Amino acid sequence: MEKENLNSDIFAKYATPEDYKQGLFIEVAGQIRKRSQKPMADDSFEDVYIPWPVESIFRNYGKDYTQGTIFKQMPRFDGETFMPAHIDFKPVIGRFINLYHPLRYLPKEGGNWPHIESLFKHIFGAQYELGLDYIELLYLKPMQRLPLILLVSESNQTGKSTFCDFLKMFFGQNATGVSSEGLKNRFNSILTNKLIVYVEEKLFEKEEDSEMLKNLVTTFMTLSERKYHDREEVTFFTKFVMTSNNENNPIFIPENDTRVWAIKVPELAEGAKAPNFLEKCQEEIPYFMSFIKNRELSTEKEDRLWFKRDLIVTDAWHRIVNYCRPLLFKQMADLMLEIMDKCQVNVLRYSLTDLIILLTNEKIKVDRFELKQLLKERLNMPDPVKARYDCFIQDYSCAEGFSSKSTTGWCYEFRKEMLMKYTVR
Repeated sequence: MEKENLNSDIFAKYATPEDYKQGLFIEVAGQIRKRSQKPMADDSFEDVYIPWPVESIFRNYGKDYTQGTIFKQMPRFDGETFMPAHIDFKPVIGRFINLYHPLRYLPKEGGNWPHIESLFKHIFGAQYELGLDYIELLYLKPMQRLPLILLVSESNQTGKSTFCDFLKMFFGQNATGVSSEGLKNRFNSILTNKLIVYVEEKLFEKEEDSEMLKNLVTTFMTLSERKYHDREEVTFFTKFVMTSNNENNPIFIPENDTRVWAIKVPELAEGAKAPNFLEKCQEEIPYFMSFIKNRELSTEKEDRLWFKRDLIVTDAWHRIVNYCRPLLFKQMADLMLEIMDKCQVNVLRYSLTDLIILLTNEKIKVDRFELKQLLKERLNMPDPVKARYDCFIQDYSCAEGFSSKSTTGWCYEFRKEMLMKYTVR
């Protein structure tokens, strides 16, 4: 087969310089860049500014024209900034070029958005209004920090990825997907220059990795680094969405952590998702924008991440928290619930020494300091009080396997409803 001739019609238009117009080249912090449009997989184009050598400009336009016209008319900026805005977007702020991208769509009144509505109702369920608040805040208050949304389900056909695809369509070049390894990459400018980053189908096996991600949710400033550039401190506005098939421990969540909004997404009913569902959603985006632009938020700001903790604590959140609890606590809680069931009581009282004896009799290794730390720091137990109480301990001579003895000492109180709350659902 004959090779393509580089002088054929296909390539001919690239052989001559394109007409120069002001703005084709810009200078940022002393570096010349060429403005171009990079084609994307969804048939859209992303504005990019590519470093461009002076020698190439000379070759294309001639030295005299370059120095006399291009360089004189070239827009010059002192640097880059990242300031997300949708209603009043500014491509240039002061003498800095804004790396945020204007949205592809504009609000349009008079239309419905049934496919987008069905997507949000499926993902957020009973928290549908909170889900609308979330995207309304992204659209109208993009600088507001928001919790990490964690979508979990053991099933594959749930729409988790579809939700991420919708966010990408809505926010365009300001949203991107990365792997968990990408989050740990030292060259992290892709995170600092996006409004939304979604991480799909990945388990964070190390607690420090989970903490790194959750710290990014609440940080106001972070260090950004690109290849061949110095690290610089930048304001951080990125929001995170994570999806996982692991419902038990996709990420480490300790008790009282308000940074993660975990949602269990149900499986889609057979035939529920239309073949062109995302295309339908895309057509509805302008009408949806108009709706959320004029909609009144159902919540007020009650937390640094906007949402009051009680609103976003779900059964899925409790399940993950309980799986993340120390093994010692799980063993202790299970044993106490067994005693309560067999002895028909709803409250147990134990001193620290009583607990060590109780656990040791069950062949559970326990350290006194570890147990005390667990009760105080992980369970937030009140300090023990001195009282007379009935202490239930192993007694294999009775049918229940446990019997009580009356004693006096400094004891902790464990209630059944508290222990039930801490068990895996």
